Formats: sequence, C-alpha cells, structure tokens
Amino acid sequence: MKKEALSWWRVHLEDDPTRRPHSHVKAQADGLERVLRLEPRSRILDLGCGSGRLTLELARRGHRVLGVDPDERALAVARAAAKGERLNVHFVKADLRLIAYRAEFDAIVSVDSSFGQLPTDRDDQKCLEAARKGLKPGGRLLLDTLNREWIMRHFEPNYWEQGEEGKGAVVLDALSFDFEKGRLDNRRTIVGSDGKRTPSFLSLRVYALTELKTQLEHAGLAYRQSWGGFDGSAYGMDSPRLVTLAAAGVVAGRRSRPAPLPGAAIRIKGRRR
Repeated sequence: MKKEALSWWRVHLEDDPTRRPHSHVKAQADGLERVLRLEPRSRILDLGCGSGRLTLELARRGHRVLGVDPDERALAVARAAAKGERLNVHFVKADLRLIAYRAEFDAIVSVDSSFGQLPTDRDDQKCLEAARKGLKPGGRLLLDTLNREWIMRHFEPNYWEQGEEGKGAVVLDALSFDFEKGRLDNRRTIVGSDGKRTPSFLSLRVYALTELKTQLEHAGLAYRQSWGGFDGSAYGMDSPRLVTLAAAGVVAGRRSRPAPLPGAAIRIKGRRR
C-alpha cells in the first residue's frame, strides 16, 4: 500500500483539523442553531466533545456551553484553546454513561460519531438515559452519526500503511465491519522507529435509523426528525451522515421526567451545588 494512503476510519472519524477544517465546525454550529432553535445564551452540553472544537464555536456565539469527554488529553487541548481565546466555556472529564446532571440543559448535542463508541448497546442506552435526565422539560437532543445504509453500500474492508509525520513511526490500520454486532472496527498498530509495536482497538456501533429510534424511545426521548446532514438535506441511502433530533417530553402516551440522581446535581460550570 502507498504510505500516503489514509484508512477509511482516519478520514471519516478522527478529530483532525486538517480533515475537518473550521468551515466544517461552523456548518455544524449553523445547523445546530437552526434545528435546535437555540435562543441566545442557551445552556448546551456537548457530549463526547473531544478536543472541543464545536464546544468552542458555540461559546463564541454566546451560548453557555459545557463539554464532557472521558479523554483527558483531548480535554487538555480544549481547555488550552478556551484559555487562549478567553472564552467562558467549561470542560469536564466524565464517563458518558454516568453524567450527573438533572434538568440543566436546553440542548444536548453529540457530533462526529461520538455516540456509539461505548462498548455495548446497553452502554449507549445508559448514555441516552443520562442525557434525557440532563435535559430540561422540552429540551432537545441531537445526534450526528454515520449512516449505516450508506456504509453498507460504500464500505470495503481495508488495510492501510501510513508514515507518521515527524515521529519516525508507521501506522498500520486494519478496518472491518462486524455484521452480527453492527460495529465498525479498527485494529491499529503503531510501529516505532525502534521496531516496537503498540496495538490499539477502536470500535463504533453504527445504528440504523430504526434501531436508533428504538434506543431513544427506551431512554424516554421522543424522536422528532432526521436529516442527511447539518445543511438540512434529506436523509437517505446516499447521505453519509445521519442527523437525528429527539426531545424530552411525551413518549408513547406518558411524560418522561428526569429521574432523581444520587448526590447533588452539578452546575453547568462544573461546580457542585
């Protein structure tokens, strides 16, 4: 394989500014404000925020934003960027299944396939349940995921080799799709200049829209609508993305209510009451 080739995973899923420029982030924020009907200074939780590029953009627009992610290294990058711009935005390290917020947010967003990276479907269910508890009554949840229908038409298992710039290392990426589990798997090995191999495994659950609607309903969230992108394009087999909107409210004839959580709730600034 050519060394300059990039694996499908790295092109579509990695949080890399060279492949996801600021124009991409700006388009996401534009779409979010439109679809979520955000009022000025809305309280927003960016769930699985990574290095915080969307979180920061929403803060620049005057919203009160909190980014949550389990990766401390990514959060360190986000905090440094926020400090450099003197933005009033906060970042908290947390397990996405256990976020302890109750009726705090006007909207919760999860973009760039952050949703689905937990180990099991039940873990994803817990994440959605936690999100529902964190929403104010009538608050909205927006998920941006890969479109499974598009993947089934375009995905091909592959194995790439790429030089790691400035590190004297080679990245070996093996990508496959597990049809029984509905997961896109990436087995990666970094081979250092000394020959040492460092393996890692990344896996993403790719939901069909029908599966995602079921997950949302079981979490007490009402499905509202879906699109093929943040530009409002129609969702279909030819759209690489699936943007899904849900709301905390009446589901199947009952009103969903934020369930009590152990301990005190956490303010949006990350300080306990």
